Amino acid sequence: VWQNNDLPALFDDHSGNPMTSATWRQLFTVAGHQMIIQGARTGEAIPENFKIAWYGLAFPNKEQHITEIRWQLSNRKYGRINLEEMHLFNKPAVVFEEGLIIDEETSFELYGYVKGPIPTAHDGHVGQYQSIVMLGAAYYDKIDKVLGNCGAAIV
Repeated sequence: VWQNNDLPALFDDHSGNPMTSATWRQLFTVAGHQMIIQGARTGEAIPENFKIAWYGLAFPNKEQHITEIRWQLSNRKYGRINLEEMHLFNKPAVVFEEGLIIDEETSFELYGYVKGPIPTAHDGHVGQYQSIVMLGAAYYDKIDKVLGNCGAAIV
């Protein structure tokens, strides 16, 4: 059984909070290199009984705030990808030549560079919103762990 997109509930956002279901939207209040998405379990791991087939990232905002990404699966680090050229496109995506498998109980960390300066709104609100959607499929072993609210996993 599979989903057509990764379940947001399997991941945490840059501040360690559960990912916003269905939108993948995050509020960035600090510029610079930082964790953007990580596994939802202790040690940034994917929960037991789930596997992720990951083939890219989508950035559905018109204005892009992430200029570079890199990630780590378990103890393997992957190189940096410069995203600045894609800022010319409307709602771009990065699709990998070869997909990656994120096994259950494997740590996953996606880092990015958030460009500054971080704006302050007229009401004093500080930050900029960015949606970063993981493209892929979530495979699960036990259907009872995915029944619940739309886009949420019971883990």
